[in-house]
Amino acid sequence: MKKASKKIIAVFLVVVMTVSLSACKSSSGDTSNTSSETSTTVAASTDSKAEADPQWGAYDEPVTITSAIQASAVQEFRDKDSYDDNEWTRLIKDTFNIDVDVAFSADITTDAYKNKMNVLLASGDLPDVLKFDDRNWLKQAIQAGYVMDITDVFDKYASDAVKQYQTDYGDAFKGVTYDGKLYAFPYMSNNFHQATNLWIRDDWLKNTGKSAPKTVDEMVDLAKTFATGDPDGDGVNGNTYGLCLAEDVVQSNYGTIMGLLEAYGVPCYGDNGIFYRGDDGKITFSYIQPECKDALAVVRGLYKDKIIDPEFMAKDTSKLETDWAQGTIGMTYHMNWGTWHPFNIIYEDSGVITRPYPLPTVDGHEVKQGIQSNQVGEYFVISSKCKNPEAIMKILNLYEKTAISGSEDDFNTYWADEQYRLSPIYIGIPTENFAPQLLKALDAKTDANLKGTALQYYKYVTGFEDGSLSKDANAYGTWGQMNAAGSMKIDLDYQKNGQDVINIMAGEEPDIWIQNASVLNDLVRTAYTAIITGDKDLDYFDTFVKEWLEAGGQETLDEMEKIYPNN
Repeated sequence: MKKASKKIIAVFLVVVMTVSLSACKSSSGDTSNTSSETSTTVAASTDSKAEADPQWGAYDEPVTITSAIQASAVQEFRDKDSYDDNEWTRLIKDTFNIDVDVAFSADITTDAYKNKMNVLLASGDLPDVLKFDDRNWLKQAIQAGYVMDITDVFDKYASDAVKQYQTDYGDAFKGVTYDGKLYAFPYMSNNFHQATNLWIRDDWLKNTGKSAPKTVDEMVDLAKTFATGDPDGDGVNGNTYGLCLAEDVVQSNYGTIMGLLEAYGVPCYGDNGIFYRGDDGKITFSYIQPECKDALAVVRGLYKDKIIDPEFMAKDTSKLETDWAQGTIGMTYHMNWGTWHPFNIIYEDSGVITRPYPLPTVDGHEVKQGIQSNQVGEYFVISSKCKNPEAIMKILNLYEKTAISGSEDDFNTYWADEQYRLSPIYIGIPTENFAPQLLKALDAKTDANLKGTALQYYKYVTGFEDGSLSKDANAYGTWGQMNAAGSMKIDLDYQKNGQDVINIMAGEEPDIWIQNASVLNDLVRTAYTAIITGDKDLDYFDTFVKEWLEAGGQETLDEMEKIYPNN
């Protein structure tokens, strides 16, 4: 797995640099579209057999679509498979006579995919179908006429099972609907997918004789022990660091201070802050809260005492992965899915487990964990130039039938080992839908009432714990989230206790935010880093808040009140 992952990462970088993008060409250069235009295009481009059975009919003549792949470092190709030839491309070809050409692939654990998407936004040369997680990008692409209104395509070609998602996850669909038109298919993941937990290496706790911290003071004490003692057991004190910190302390997958902010009652989510209603009933934003100043004081102290790597400002997540693999850090705030990446790297190398813990607390404050309603930030779009949008909807039907509602063999073939990413379009099932049932089954030690994904997760967790799947990357990844003390149980407990806060911005975003989001986020990043490193004193936080509000933040909050009134 380790060697395969390294090879895949190398391939990703080569692909990003060398593969040219070829999108499906329309017969007209006009990229504007309406529902009626889409319907006309669909009707003109389908043949008799495919049209006779809109959801499942195969084409008499081959149809080609182009796609983009969000590549993952934990994904392995099976046998001689590749992005262009794999279980999914063969199944799609056999079922519908659709050929899939991969326009490009890029690593989602770095900025490679995001950078590629920004290039596409500038050129408008999109593949037929692609996935992204930036709603500002989506809105700009809609305004530029680059993405298709898929309202009619969805209504006519989506299977009943796929259409049920629109009923079950209305908030997610609302987030990709503009002026009453559906412009994307949302990727539904669990509300807690990017919720923050504290992750610690088991061996470092054991070697130092420490327990997992329950308070921020205990976390600080543990960080100091890790940095000044010999947690890695190499006989040398002080050659490790106590707490992982990334160059971007608020917008990274891990190595941020978001979990610490949440300990002070400031909800965050994913790689950013959230908009929510404060105690006064007004909409506010995470990073301008007075409590952030207290959290910054803690990190500032750790930096001053060299408990944090003094070179953190030069460490992106790829460099941090090297630090993790080399055993120089052993504790970090990270999202719900830490055992999938990067802690899988440590486990594969040395068998060391890194596990999640509840966020350490602060006296006088209640932890507030930010969540996103059904992960509305991720979505699939179809290019306005695509000649056969109905083909993409047929593939989505096939994905639901096979990977979601199919047999255990189907699940292992088309979902496990990150194989689902090889489908041009796919669905995410919110884990919290079946997590309570799965946790009960694990407690009762029986899978009698489980089926589908829940049953497979049960086998992964129990197989990892009894050792039969101890070398399985999927089992370790699932175990970290779904075991009796895993990240999902931790996050569900926050929800049960009323400690979760949902991001209000679930769909429409104010134009002022779209225009100024990058500037405002830069203000946060710059100010927070300067305070942590001592380049600015702690009271500079108050100046930063004023600057944030004046740079478009206050206008954004005012517009948010209009878009999302407190009814």
